[in-house]
Amino acid sequence: MCGLYKHLPMHGSKGPARGYNHDMHVWSLFLRCAALFLALAAAPHARAAVPMDERQALHLLSRLGYGPAPGEVARVRATGAHAWVDSQLAPPPLPPYLAMRLRELADAHAPPGEAVLLLAIASPRQLEEVLANFWLGWFSAGQAVDADALRDALRPHVFDRYQDLAGQARARGLRLPVGGEHAALRALARHFVDAPPPAMLRTLARVWDASGGDQRAVLRQLLTSRAFLAPAQWNSRRKDDFRFVASAVRASGVWVEYVAPLGEYLRQPMGRGEREAFVERLADGGFSLGRAPPQPQRYASSAPPMRATVTPDASQGMVSQPGPALMEAPTPSAIARAAAEARSVPADPERLRILLRSADFQRY
Repeated sequence: MCGLYKHLPMHGSKGPARGYNHDMHVWSLFLRCAALFLALAAAPHARAAVPMDERQALHLLSRLGYGPAPGEVARVRATGAHAWVDSQLAPPPLPPYLAMRLRELADAHAPPGEAVLLLAIASPRQLEEVLANFWLGWFSAGQAVDADALRDALRPHVFDRYQDLAGQARARGLRLPVGGEHAALRALARHFVDAPPPAMLRTLARVWDASGGDQRAVLRQLLTSRAFLAPAQWNSRRKDDFRFVASAVRASGVWVEYVAPLGEYLRQPMGRGEREAFVERLADGGFSLGRAPPQPQRYASSAPPMRATVTPDASQGMVSQPGPALMEAPTPSAIARAAAEARSVPADPERLRILLRSADFQRY
């Protein structure tokens, strides 16, 4: 205790009275100890008050997801790296509007990839989407597979055990990649970290073995590691076309439910000219992404379609026919009006143009 106690008289001491200089020396020691104690007590709070580097927050949002939407960098900086990683490892449910839109896409047999692009842009469960795409590539490499079906089967298990993921691949007749579980671990580490250091891989292997391949435990270790958070990792990779489109739309901040207009830019590789044209159209509000336009002749009958219902005491479903109802097909003017309402105009088009044309935005 700063050597203070040895200078204080013992209780009941009958020694001679201490002089003025001695008393001042004791108080000086006491004040120094008190100052040291207060400094140590305040140090953790002082460190916590230091904001996260803006580029580190951008790195987290870009590597664990498809880039920030407006305001997300500030939220991640305020939350902190570890807390934000934990929030992605235990993500919130999908918003009801997004879950409903996904059901609509499935019911309408939308072209492959529309639901994937919508989730990449609009889902708050960003890490889940990144992992679903990673494990799809890992298990399907070199094999013919229904990509959408396998991705949908893997998505609910990306934070479970590796064996749960592998079981989904086996159930679809896929051969597991050679090299065993540790080969999968090395591939996972390389997906997030360029040239993962051997010490990092050894630590991850210990966590993997101790947890039985629990992905949440492994990912927490990986995504909070010094190797992943190091400045050398920031913006070290070039975006492919899918990531470029998804991150650009997220950066625009426009409301997205309808991604079909974006598909034309992803059917063929995007060169510099195609990316420039995409940026200009997005900044100009040239995409109608807010909602799907009504389709002419969508309701051809005078009553809604029949639906199957099951009663509590029935062993089979029975068909109930609602009463007659008049359903008018949308007119061309209604279609045009709905398209105008869905027109997606960014809040600050010029600032968006500058951001999306920058060299930094081409990387993540």
